[in-house]
Amino acid sequence: MIINAFDSRVRLTGNVGKNEFKRLPDEVTKKLPYLFDVANNTAGIRLSFYTDVTSFTIKATMGNITYYKHICAIVYKGFDVFINKELYGCEACEEGKDKLVYEVTLPSSKKINLVDIYFPLYGDVKDFEIEISDSANISSNEESRYEKPIVFYGSSITQGACASRNSLNYTNMLSMMLDTTIYNLGFSGKAKGEREMAEYIASLDMAALVLDYDHNAPSVEHLAITHEPFFKIVRMKQPNLPIILASRSDIDDNLIDSDKRRRIIMQTYVEALNEGDKNIYFVDGKEMFKDFNRDMCTVDNTHPNTLGFYRMATTFKKAILQSLEGKQ
Repeated sequence: MIINAFDSRVRLTGNVGKNEFKRLPDEVTKKLPYLFDVANNTAGIRLSFYTDVTSFTIKATMGNITYYKHICAIVYKGFDVFINKELYGCEACEEGKDKLVYEVTLPSSKKINLVDIYFPLYGDVKDFEIEISDSANISSNEESRYEKPIVFYGSSITQGACASRNSLNYTNMLSMMLDTTIYNLGFSGKAKGEREMAEYIASLDMAALVLDYDHNAPSVEHLAITHEPFFKIVRMKQPNLPIILASRSDIDDNLIDSDKRRRIIMQTYVEALNEGDKNIYFVDGKEMFKDFNRDMCTVDNTHPNTLGFYRMATTFKKAILQSLEGKQ
């Protein structure tokens, strides 16, 4: 039988709309049309289900792709598959093709297996289905540490540049570390702290928000005039929402500029504290890559590799646990 991604027997997270693989609703992209293409990238979208079969086949059709030389091809047209929270493997379309057929063999030792499929970080998925035995038992994985998703708003780093696999950007790592749903609103080069985006995010039903668009602010001045207003729009709508403000991780690329931006974000944080905000937190980008082997954390002195993303994930994990569970 054929199971599509929107079947009630499987759980698709990270997307908006009932039958679409996209991260923003039309009403937002109509207001901010330059986000249309990148909002169709499936970063953070994951399909989960339990099944008792020993094999199934993934069939997917991908959209048009604009490749960047510093980003691994598999995050454009590939899928990561985890079985019982351990990596099974990853597969991508052949070069020049847009259709993928991926055969997955599950362990026969377990009667029921948990399957997690991570969608492309930079690719568009047009069609997706699973071909599985007619006698298969399939049920949706509804388990999550937090009832509501954690929302991340940020730049290409948030979206996942330059992860070596779809599951290895820091937001997907966090999803695995915390066993919870994360909604990735990272828009490569196009997250600029717009009022319209703040109003949309403020309308979301979420457990926490991480605000990390420093990199996409075109200038220090732009960040200064947008950062606190963005925060206040969300805070006004959701007075008790845990909000985590983050500064950029790759401070070494331009120390003077990075320090000015960090001070702006710190100012938003300190002023919120002074106004009595009990649900505001700050993640210092200076601390993300740590002091040991900082030069091993990026591919181009800006975008993280696996080591860089792992260090970011562990830093954000601590902040999220503090904001949602009071853990230090």
